[in-house]
Amino acid sequence: MNAFIRLRDDIRRFVLSREILFLKIWSALVAFVGLMCIRSNFGHNKQLSQMWVSIIIAIVCAFFPIQGVSMILAIVLLIDLVSLSPQVAIVALGLMVVGYLVCAYFRSKNTYNMVTVPICYSFNSPYVMALGAGLMSNINELTSIVCGSVVAFYLHVIKDNTTAIVDETSEVNVVTLVQEQMIGNRMFWFFIIAMVAMFLVVYLLRQASINMSWIIANVAGVAVEFIIMLAGLLLTSQKGEIPGLILGNIIVLLVGVILNYFVMDLDYSRIEKVQFEDDDYYYYVTAVPKIRIAEEDKEIKKI
Repeated sequence: MNAFIRLRDDIRRFVLSREILFLKIWSALVAFVGLMCIRSNFGHNKQLSQMWVSIIIAIVCAFFPIQGVSMILAIVLLIDLVSLSPQVAIVALGLMVVGYLVCAYFRSKNTYNMVTVPICYSFNSPYVMALGAGLMSNINELTSIVCGSVVAFYLHVIKDNTTAIVDETSEVNVVTLVQEQMIGNRMFWFFIIAMVAMFLVVYLLRQASINMSWIIANVAGVAVEFIIMLAGLLLTSQKGEIPGLILGNIIVLLVGVILNYFVMDLDYSRIEKVQFEDDDYYYYVTAVPKIRIAEEDKEIKKI
């Protein structure tokens, strides 16, 4: 156990000592993964879809914060969608603008969820963002999760209907797709409800005064989301999607464990309860100490 704690502390110190470098690497990595998702799922703009262009954009994004990276990815996505259909791009732009306005109204700071949720959706694990936001953010971020989920599902619908959209003889249009395959699609509402429920369960449980609150929040959030999505898949006769749902939830659980390992370092075996008073109140405090390992003093002897 001590070895894992020392490893975690060493990794923390290493990252913090090179924080600026790692932030640049993280921004570039997010940008590159996002560009690869756009390329694999759409890729209608041949110039932007070239690998060397993606690498250059990712390098440039290294010098932007994650919010700036999300804006650049959104612009690249819209340009690519214009090559597919101007109507598709206009609706996507409208959803993003409305999403950003709603996030601003509810003071949601992590608007990058508008882009990161669709990216994670490409890997069949958008619930990672709901889990991460529930563990690390405040209640305001529910807005960005919902807006990002709407954008993600819209892009999923467009991807599935690309052939019909580019077919000039087809009568399919974007408005019809939104009405029938989003608003009229029960799976869309199951997905939104699952994301909201997961965020709320994780957020409420990680703030609860219980031992191992983060681990309990992680497991409970995944369980609630899995049950809702499983019910949706069964009710809509999409049993073939269940293996992907299971795999996606395994990824979410692993991410939750990693976050708990690096962020929460509490020793629940040494809980202390303190009671004191002043002129107006009695105070009952439960103190949970952080896990710390005393560094060994190494003495070098000269022979």
